[in-house]
Amino acid sequence: MTSALTDTAVVRLHPLHIGESEDGVCEVGRVDTGDFVELPAEGVDLVRWLGAGLPLGEVRRRFADRYGTEPDLADFLDGIASCGFLRVDATTGEGGEAANGAGTPPAVDTDRRGIAVLANLPPHRVSWLLAPPMRLLYVGSWLTVPLLLVLVPSLRPTPTDAFLLDGVLANALVVAMVAWMLVLLHELAHAATVRALGVTGRLSISRRLWFLVAQTEMSAVRSVPRRRRYAPYLAGLTWDLLLMAVCLVLQLAGVHERLVRGVVYTLTLSVVYQFLVFMRTDVYYVLGNWLRLGDLMGDTRRWLANQLRRLVGRDPGHDLGGVPARELRIIRWYAPFYLLGSLAVTAALLALTVPAMVTMIRLAVDGIDAPADGLAFWNGVGFLALVALQLATFGWVLVTERRTAA
Repeated sequence: MTSALTDTAVVRLHPLHIGESEDGVCEVGRVDTGDFVELPAEGVDLVRWLGAGLPLGEVRRRFADRYGTEPDLADFLDGIASCGFLRVDATTGEGGEAANGAGTPPAVDTDRRGIAVLANLPPHRVSWLLAPPMRLLYVGSWLTVPLLLVLVPSLRPTPTDAFLLDGVLANALVVAMVAWMLVLLHELAHAATVRALGVTGRLSISRRLWFLVAQTEMSAVRSVPRRRRYAPYLAGLTWDLLLMAVCLVLQLAGVHERLVRGVVYTLTLSVVYQFLVFMRTDVYYVLGNWLRLGDLMGDTRRWLANQLRRLVGRDPGHDLGGVPARELRIIRWYAPFYLLGSLAVTAALLALTVPAMVTMIRLAVDGIDAPADGLAFWNGVGFLALVALQLATFGWVLVTERRTAA
């Protein structure tokens, strides 16, 4: 592209949303893909002028008149190109002819994360989710669940509630099905609320530290004001609490089926997990939105890496010059919490989960030695298949993340 950066060249951008200025930066990005970055006023002006179709010479002149220096357009264009903001027919020469091939079609996004959910659903069909009467229902669920659990001890979930069936393999299969169904409903709540705001979420499989999770990628909500983003961020938690409230009321009414208590137990774990803000959980995004932060976790990791390099006498490996001073102050508070939380989860995994899993795998392997027409054999085969599937999925997610990062 650099060779085509003549004064008469015109750069073509995808339609970009430019948010309100906060702390000297604006959120700029594509609503259709959910790719957003934060730019200072100088970058926003460049985007506006380029988006208006001005020749690069005119963009340079306007920038120099306003800021007293010429912009490094080659570097800036490379940066926004990496964000997917440039079209394939990004640069045209004099007369409007494409500098890199006339008639080149617009860019087709080949790196969209996950599966678009409810993309064809008109927003007005789900706008009632954000109506004032529904908000009263949501607030009621947030208050009802903790109140019932405090006032009625018999409703509190216990680990025995995770045993829905007597057989080990059958119980593992049913619990996994129930858990993933609840996860899917949680993510659909996010997707429906996102759609009510007129944008689209994308469902995918990801991980949080050592946990395999489903997630709704909803970066496109950054195109709406911050005060309206809380609804989609909290939609999954609110749905979980609504369903928990229904199950608790059913128990009060005398319905004590294993499934009802199992759902409450599973949802309790899910709700607690969402408050672990040292991972990218729902409450983490709420916190970031409330504090008007950018990439808190990513910047924290880079800050910690720099501190480690300083401890061993090496120069910092990451440039954090573009991170606002206010966010750096928050990072210094958040970093110990992030580090200790991550270490605690890893330690718990190694001390509790791994030994239990090793024991169960040994029992499953012993079961394979039993006669093939017996229950022990098929319990062993089924359990090992479940473990292999989960490990393979986790490995696939890890490899995909590394390829994307590269």
